[in-house]
Formats: sequence, C-alpha cells, structure tokens
Amino acid sequence: MTRMMPHRPSPRTVPLRTVAERRDLDLRTVVGAPNDAPQVRWALVSELPDPVPYLRGAELLLTAGVNMSTRPEDVRAYVAGLKRAGVAALGFGVTPVHDRLPPPLAEECRAQGLALLEVPRQTPFVAVSQAVGEALEELHVQDLRRLGEAHRALARAVTGAAPVERVVATLARALGCWTALAAGWVIARAGDVPPLSDDVVDLVEKVRRPGGPRSAKARLGGDEVFLHAVGGPTGAGEVLVVGRPAPLDPTDRAVLGTAVALLGLLAHGRSPAVRTPGRIITRLLLDPEPGAELAALLADLAGDAEEGVPADTFRVLRARWTGRRPAPPGAAPAAVAGTELVDAGEGELRAVLADLGDPEAHRAELERLHRAGWLAALSDPVAPAGLAGADRRAATLLTRAAAAGAPLLWPQGPDPLADAIDPERARAAARAILGPLGADTEDARGLRATLRAWLAHHGSWDRTAAEVGSHRNSVRYRIGRIERDLGADLADPEQRMRLWFALTRWEAPR
Repeated sequence: MTRMMPHRPSPRTVPLRTVAERRDLDLRTVVGAPNDAPQVRWALVSELPDPVPYLRGAELLLTAGVNMSTRPEDVRAYVAGLKRAGVAALGFGVTPVHDRLPPPLAEECRAQGLALLEVPRQTPFVAVSQAVGEALEELHVQDLRRLGEAHRALARAVTGAAPVERVVATLARALGCWTALAAGWVIARAGDVPPLSDDVVDLVEKVRRPGGPRSAKARLGGDEVFLHAVGGPTGAGEVLVVGRPAPLDPTDRAVLGTAVALLGLLAHGRSPAVRTPGRIITRLLLDPEPGAELAALLADLAGDAEEGVPADTFRVLRARWTGRRPAPPGAAPAAVAGTELVDAGEGELRAVLADLGDPEAHRAELERLHRAGWLAALSDPVAPAGLAGADRRAATLLTRAAAAGAPLLWPQGPDPLADAIDPERARAAARAILGPLGADTEDARGLRATLRAWLAHHGSWDRTAAEVGSHRNSVRYRIGRIERDLGADLADPEQRMRLWFALTRWEAPR
C-alpha cells in the first residue's frame, strides 16, 4: 500500500525506564508495562476524577489520589480511561491522602497493562516532572549533535570524486537505512537495497514527474519507504528513495532534507550552463579545510580581481543588516556581496571575495554596503587553505565594528603581536583561559558570544543585550556566571584583556 503524504514531525519521547531508574527519585515500579518500553512525552499532575478529556497520550500521569475513589468498579473505569487515552504510565504519590498505594489500583493496572510507579513521600511531583524535562532536553542535545555530525559528513561528501554516490552512501550511514537515487534507472545506491515492488516503482514515476507530488511514503516488506523528488518543482527527473524498519524521527527528516537539497544542487550543477552552487561551496570552504585545488574554482566565482593580483588570494566578508526596516526579501545575497560565494542567513551573511590588492577599494565597498544598510567587516587576504581562519577573524572584526558602529577592514601589514606569539601556543593558551567556556555545546557557545559582545562594547549591558538579542538582565546573569565559572573578576582590565585574547585566538577542537 502506498500513500502520498506530508511528513509531520512526531513529538519527542523518552523511555519510561529513563525516569523510573533515577536513583535520586527513589521511584518503585509496582506494575511494569507489558512491552517493557513505554515512551513518555511529558509528565502531568492531575487530581481530577476523570482527566481523560485533558490528555493527549504518552503522559506520565502523577496523582496523589485526592479525588480518587477506591471502589473497585470506579478504579477499573479510571484505569480503563487512562489506557484509552494512551497514558504511558501512572505515578501514584503516597501521603498525604493515602498512606499506601490502594490495592485495587495496583490490581487494575496489572490487569489492564498500565505501568504503575509509586512516588515516595520525600519525592515531590515537580522533581519527577523535572526529570522528564531533563531527559527530553538531553535527547534534544543528542539530536542536535547527531544533526551537526550528519551535516558535516554530507558537506564533506560533495567535495570529492563521485559526490552523488558519496552523498547517497553518507545518508545511508547517517540514518541506518538503504538508499537509492532513481531516474527511470538506479543512478546510485547504498546499503542492502531490496528489489522495488511494482507499487514503489509506480510511485517513483509519479514523484519524478513534473507537477507530481514532491514526496510519498510506502511499505516494502518490513520497511517503511520514503520517496523525495530531487530538484526544483519542475523536477530533475530524479527521486531519492530510502527505507528502513523504523520510522524517521524529526532529526532523521532534517538529515534527509539536507541530502535531498545537496543532491538537487548537484543535479542542477551537472548542466554545463549552470555554475557551481555558491552557498554549498562557501560552507565547505569556511567550515572544513579546503584543498588548494579549489583555488581555480574560487577565482571563477569570487568576483573580479584587479589586474596583477594573484587569483588565489581571497578575503572573507562578514555582514549584518542594521537598517531600520527588515532586510529586503528580494535582495539577492550574491548581488549584495558582489560574489557568488555567499552563505546568507536571517539578516546576516558571510562571503568569499577576491582580494582587489587595494585597501581603499575594499573600504569603498564596505562603505557602499553600510549605506545600503549592511554593517560589514573584511578579513585579511589569504590563500584558500587559510579561509577558515580568515572567517574567524572577520567574525571578531564584525563584533568590533558593531561596537564602533562603522565598517572595519583588517589592518594592513604585519601584526607585531601576532608575529611574537606562536599560533599553536596561543590556541593552547586560549583553551586553558576559557576553560569550560571552550566546550563544544550550545550553552558554551552562547556564553562565548555574550562575553565577546560584552567585551567589545566595553561592558555596556544595553548594547550587549541588543547585539545578542537578550534582555540586559540575562546579559548580567551570563556575565556573572562566566565570572563564577572561570573564577575571574571582569572588573579587572587585565582579566578582560586575557579573555579577549583567548576569544580571538580560540578554535574548536577538530
């Protein structure tokens, strides 16, 4: 059976045992679930005699039995209602209403197959709810990490030989599935691809047809099969087919969406009339380390260099929209930056430009952007292999530009301080100074961004809050937390100098 359908994200859940086995909660499992793996979406406290109308399923329902009747027929109806509502488990708190768990409740939960936990007197319900929240947050962090790793692997896959085959194979590893890229025939495959049934083949033809559905879902043996058209609405005539026994969760679908987008760009770029997609190239250049063989490609896409300037010398531009109105939606990033190598986000962009060999020409371009509403900073000129470092320097320079309210160009000539310090030793010192702030976590990245902005704005709470998009009290809290975590007094100018040194030379471990 096949269906064309949108892929709606399912709510994130955690196994009940993750909470039930927490030693600090001291929960007692009175009745285990028949399948031993109920999934909890959230914890909910309710003392209603009939909470069913307010339930959505997969809850860990907590009650002290305030309004619960202990008559067997009433308990039977109560448990039956929870089962119909899809409750994952019932947590019963002993005292102050009941000194012990009512025997009829345990009997009915056992008879009807509803997991039952006893919550001891010393464990407040809020602690159980918090434990569920912490487990969900940890799962969210794991998903973000998995998504980032998959995106980096897919980005690396498009840089080498046979990028289509590498993207398909990388996707199969990331999702634990089999994959096939089809266009009337199989272009690339990875994993144990089974023979496609007639229904799936017919569905492939429908999805690859211009004007047909963009995605579809089917069953093939024991696998769920997902089909996605590759390319724009007019279609490239290609369909990505993936299959595995387990359904795709939201993170899996995000990885799949990235692979579909990359394959679409690769299919588009196979036409000789189409130039290499600028956004993909920019991300690959600024995040991983590019090879020297990309210099010729850069020279073709990074804009015109002045006569006599080597074609393999480039600068990184960082810009932020500062106009009174939102950034014009119709403004093409390539037109704004003057290059096709642009990675544009919400009100921000970064780009690779050919070095013009004339600082005044670059200053004039920065002023043009400023008049158009873009505050920008431009790095020093580097070879392709140095673009990742130039991007970090441009980001630091943009922070200073925001503090000054004017565009900035990286100073010409050698930096005597940089020449006096070995880069590797400087990075090691930066990691030691930053300590826990150097962790590769969302929390640490947020603290680094706040500290960088606060230092650049000379301790101004309001201007820092405006730059990082938080309330000034949130900035005060974060700076206070940084002082506690590092044991540093940020009223001391030497401490501020040391931290600015560390932030401008820190690199995430590769």
